[in-house]
Amino acid sequence: MQFNTIDRDNLSPELQEQLMRFEQDLSVYVGLQGRLTELVQEEQRLKQQALTLEGQASRTDTSWKAMAQSATIDQGKINEEIERSAQLRKDAQALRLTAEARSGVQGAVVIQLAEARMKLVRVPATINKAYQQTLLVNALAREGVRESLLELFALSRALFLKSIEEHDGVLSSCNGQRERQAKIQELTWRVFGQEVQKLFDGAEQNVQAPALAVMPGTVHREVLVETPGDLMRLKQARKA
Repeated sequence: MQFNTIDRDNLSPELQEQLMRFEQDLSVYVGLQGRLTELVQEEQRLKQQALTLEGQASRTDTSWKAMAQSATIDQGKINEEIERSAQLRKDAQALRLTAEARSGVQGAVVIQLAEARMKLVRVPATINKAYQQTLLVNALAREGVRESLLELFALSRALFLKSIEEHDGVLSSCNGQRERQAKIQELTWRVFGQEVQKLFDGAEQNVQAPALAVMPGTVHREVLVETPGDLMRLKQARKA
């Protein structure tokens, strides 16, 4: 199914302004996501490098211990290996300290991201509601749509009225003619809706209305907050 989408230049000035502000704020938000991803990847790289050095140190320890148990002990070589192992562990520790120090920067970006997402997250619903309302109005105004719907409704109503006795149980509980007519009107629309549902035959489950504004998914280590209280607790947790 293809929707007759609206050119952005033909949106109302208010909606254009909303969309422009959203996209500007979204650009900042996506930039922060990229920054957090870079920081996380750098932390993982440093920690992986530290693991690699620690693995080399362990193998070096195994090597000099084997030398110490051999028949011909080369103490100078053993000392070199011991020093090499110690240096490897020192280098690994330095990498871990660097990664830990960078976690403060990462925490600041996490908070900035949370604030940016809170500012954005409810905006798409407002923009898309206005956009989809405009699409609906335009679709219903297309030539022939109203007449086709009236024709279908008239046929559905005629068939319903010819079998109205099937609803005697519901209608008999009405108090007075006015309530009875209101119930008939309600049932008429319900039957028409059922006819449309049969026509769709489940296709409505697979069709989505177009949207102008969409929020991206979160990135690794991004923290979702929904209320100012949640944001305050996140800030306090990062300080701790």
